[in-house]
Amino acid sequence: MSAKRRRYQTKSARSDLRNRARRGFRGYPMATVAYYGPDNRFASKVAVGIILEEDGQVAFLERWFSKDRDVRTDPAIIQEIVAFIDQHQARSVAVTDGIIGCPHEEGKDYPLGEDCPQCPYWANRDRRTGEWVEGEDRKAKTVTGCAWYRAEQWDRLREISVDRDRLEQTYEEWVAHAEEALRKMRKAGIYAKKVDVDLEELLAWCEARGREVDGEARAAYAADMLRQRFV
Repeated sequence: MSAKRRRYQTKSARSDLRNRARRGFRGYPMATVAYYGPDNRFASKVAVGIILEEDGQVAFLERWFSKDRDVRTDPAIIQEIVAFIDQHQARSVAVTDGIIGCPHEEGKDYPLGEDCPQCPYWANRDRRTGEWVEGEDRKAKTVTGCAWYRAEQWDRLREISVDRDRLEQTYEEWVAHAEEALRKMRKAGIYAKKVDVDLEELLAWCEARGREVDGEARAAYAADMLRQRFV
């Protein structure tokens, strides 16, 4: 195969993976693509998991590693990821936003409760959220998803929610209350990761499960989206 043909296939596979992720949730099976690296710039590991059903565990998992080339741009790895996803006929693809932590595994590559000696960048950062943490905050282990809405969609959210009477009248009021709730959770040792919510995707998620759009459903959606980001 010519070098030109290989470059074309790699570019096509990369675009295909990106486009599948942009489609949002389309049902199961679902593929999750998570990137890891020694810092937030170079991805040396990618883990791809296949979830077969709602609330299911990862049924199939593959990992790829690279020492000298970012796995996000490695031609062979990208093509193998797409092939793996196609092999399991995944209808949905969720890709992490950037690099989500150290490529080494706590308890396997280094002792539990300690920092990875090979990746000092992550020493004072939460592996999942990427946030800088110090002192007692480093002991917090719980990570939860917090649905985070867009200002331009606030009126639409109130329109489609059956519990609209319990929602704040304005987006500004909601943000103030939500930020206060995040601060309280942080003090309690819980990292609340903001999960950007697209209302059309939320509606599709609820319709697929026969659920109304209410506080419980919105929270479940945020938790599901956060879970999809990590393997």
